[in-house]
Amino acid sequence: MATKVTEQERKGFESKIAGSNKVEIKITVARNDEARAYESLEIGRRDAVRRDIYFFDSPDLALFKDGVILRARAIENDDHDSVVKLRPVDPESVSDDWKATDGFKLEADAVGDNVVMSASLKVKQKKSAIEKVANGKLDMSELFSKRQKQFLAEFYDGPVEREDIVILGPVKTLRADVERPGMAYKITAEYWTLHDDSHLLEISIKCPPEEAVVAREVFEAFLAGHGLDPNGAQATKTKLALTSLAAQLKQG
Repeated sequence: MATKVTEQERKGFESKIAGSNKVEIKITVARNDEARAYESLEIGRRDAVRRDIYFFDSPDLALFKDGVILRARAIENDDHDSVVKLRPVDPESVSDDWKATDGFKLEADAVGDNVVMSASLKVKQKKSAIEKVANGKLDMSELFSKRQKQFLAEFYDGPVEREDIVILGPVKTLRADVERPGMAYKITAEYWTLHDDSHLLEISIKCPPEEAVVAREVFEAFLAGHGLDPNGAQATKTKLALTSLAAQLKQG
């Protein structure tokens, strides 16, 4: 059930998303709610786009623990890409030069009461590049542009030793964008299959920051109206996926 939000809570949420270009409000659907989500939201596999997602980190996820995510995505019938993402980030520390860079995004990720500001830089990749890296025919550093490496160096002062970085993945995913009556925002559903044969479903909406307070309340009410827990499982899909991949690597 969606809970009533107080004025103090609204103001707190507004302060957390201040400075973002966009806000993503999302939940990882609780396992016992997944079947209900597919049925009530009419999410079908034939509407979904396949994505293979690779992560690059040390076996103990040192980069992720420091707020750095390096990933590449092979997307069905679309441009492939690589992304450097850092979180949390203070929006005031981001220069106008970065904000004007193609592929740059300053986004607030809201999961329940937890809001994290992230900055990311995405570049397109040739469709063969990710496959070559996965097959060991191309060094993984080739997936990240000079500009992405500059971005990482400016905002992350920790060590990034090439010899310590391994390929994690791919995570097989399905993504569908759906519109439903009574919901003013497009809903994105992502289904991730992990290597331990577990899976997860994330449902999210995106909106401008000036609409986020109301959008969050509308989204939570919409979910509750469909019998879904607006608080979800709380853990993000990236954390769950990386934990699964690291465990698999450790087991050999």
